[in-house]
Amino acid sequence: MSILNGQSLLAGAMAGLTNTYSTLMSAHSTSGKGLTLDDLASVSSNTILSLGSNYSFLQYLTTNFASLDKDGDGEITGADLNNVMSTMQTKGLTYNEIQSLCLTNNADNSLLSTVLTYFNKIDANGDGRVTSDEITKFSYNCQRDEVEAKYKSFRASTASLYYSDGVEDDTSSVLDNLRPNISSKSNS
Repeated sequence: MSILNGQSLLAGAMAGLTNTYSTLMSAHSTSGKGLTLDDLASVSSNTILSLGSNYSFLQYLTTNFASLDKDGDGEITGADLNNVMSTMQTKGLTYNEIQSLCLTNNADNSLLSTVLTYFNKIDANGDGRVTSDEITKFSYNCQRDEVEAKYKSFRASTASLYYSDGVEDDTSSVLDNLRPNISSKSNS
């Protein structure tokens, strides 16, 4: 396994949220300041088609509306979205956020699969979120463990060594002592 880069998950989630929010704002915002739950519920089929694989971001905005609308004004504004993305940037992604925001065609499937499979092991501090640093550290530790396991069977006793009987001559004398017939022929 190569070193996993959690930044790509985070970047993909944030880009998808930003693009989806912008698309929905231009097509469906009734107030012009943000998106209401009614705006999200009345998204046209044309907008859904234009979102394509980003449809999961619309579902995320709708499902998590109350927690995204931090100021409780009934709209998800640009400031609310920036707060969410700031939290993602500093604290990482939850398991559900990864499932909702990273399961697009643009995500690295091996990275996504590994992070979802080992989420609890990657979440080193147990806060329910994984950061890019935690993903990288987990990946590094897995590689280190793999190398250690592979080379654990190699011991000095299994290696081939040349050693002498204590004579501190040059290395050719050690080899000459091993094969006296060759050295005696070359001296004559």
